[in-house]
Amino acid sequence: MIETRIEVDSIEEVRKRLGSLSNKAPSVIANAINRTTTNIKKTMAQETAKRYNITSGEVKKTITISRAARTRLQGAAVSKASPISLAKFKVSPNRKVTYTSKGKPSPKAYKVSVEKGPASKPLDVDPKAFIAVMKSGHQGLFRRKTDSSLPIKQLFGPSVPQMIKNDGSMERIQAEAESTLQKRIDAEIENILRRG
Repeated sequence: MIETRIEVDSIEEVRKRLGSLSNKAPSVIANAINRTTTNIKKTMAQETAKRYNITSGEVKKTITISRAARTRLQGAAVSKASPISLAKFKVSPNRKVTYTSKGKPSPKAYKVSVEKGPASKPLDVDPKAFIAVMKSGHQGLFRRKTDSSLPIKQLFGPSVPQMIKNDGSMERIQAEAESTLQKRIDAEIENILRRG
């Protein structure tokens, strides 16, 4: 699990800026926090998809938003997920094993690229990996097992929280959250003062 928390310790500065409308300060801050956490979810997804061969949509599925309220001036964007099937990343070739007329498997080995940029690496597992489609329709990379009652084992890559943490983008995300929060507070104050 990885979390970006957004909270405001003091609302006195906001109260001062609102003047006679100071009673609206909690709403201003709650709205700003909620806009910020929504933005952070999008940023976490985009940053992860930039480095890894995974869609931002897959990342967003793992992120839940904890919303702020007038009486609870804090929010959070939390990514919590299990490791992802290697088949969700870049697999080459992305098809089941076929056999030549001489009975040799094609491909000899699958290649997987979890991160963008580096060349795909052959899956060095023994027994060799293969793509299979389950009765449920799920397609995954598997390998046979000789030491278990289960005949095959699915192969997994990192989880989304691991990718976000490994990427080192949390500092950038947190800095952007703080900047966005201040901008949103300013915008909310301006809106209230304009409306009166």
